[in-house]
Amino acid sequence: MKEPLAWYIAGPLIGLMVPLLLLLRGKQFGISSSYRYLISILPVKVPYFKYERQIDSHQVIFALGLILSGILASNFSIPVVYKPIIPSSGWQEISIDIYSLSNGLQFLLGGILVGFGSRYANGCTAGHCIMGVSQFSVASIVSTVAFFVGGLIGTFFINPFIF
Repeated sequence: MKEPLAWYIAGPLIGLMVPLLLLLRGKQFGISSSYRYLISILPVKVPYFKYERQIDSHQVIFALGLILSGILASNFSIPVVYKPIIPSSGWQEISIDIYSLSNGLQFLLGGILVGFGSRYANGCTAGHCIMGVSQFSVASIVSTVAFFVGGLIGTFFINPFIF
C-alpha cells in the first residue's frame, strides 16, 4: 500500500468496529486497558491492578497485533517514508532529527507516561471519543468536548503567539 487509507474509509471502518465488538463479543474497543492488564501481572499492591484480567486480555492481543502488523508492513511492503512537512524552518530542522534512534528512550518514556495518563483518565482521547461517546457516557462526552475546546484554544490562541 503506497498511500494510507483515506479518512472517509478508515473512519467508518473504525466506527463499525465499536458496535460489532459490543454486539458480537460484548467487549469494548480500546488499547489503554492493556496497560492495566500488563501491570496487573506484576506483584503490585495497588488495588486498582487487582481485578479479573480476562476482561482486558483481548485488548492486549489487539495491541500486540498492532505492533506485529506495523513490523510486518514495514518489512514486507514497499518502503514509503512519511515525514511531517512543517512550513516553519525552525520546526523543519527538528522534524528531520526526530526519527533518529537516539530519541528511542524519549519515545519509550513518553509512551509509558501517556499510557499511565490514559489509564488514570479511564481511557485515552480516542477511546473516550470513539467508545465512550458511542455508549453515551457523560464523562466521555464531557471529555471529548474538552479535548476539542483545548485543541481549538491551542490552535487559534496559543500557537500563533509562540511560533
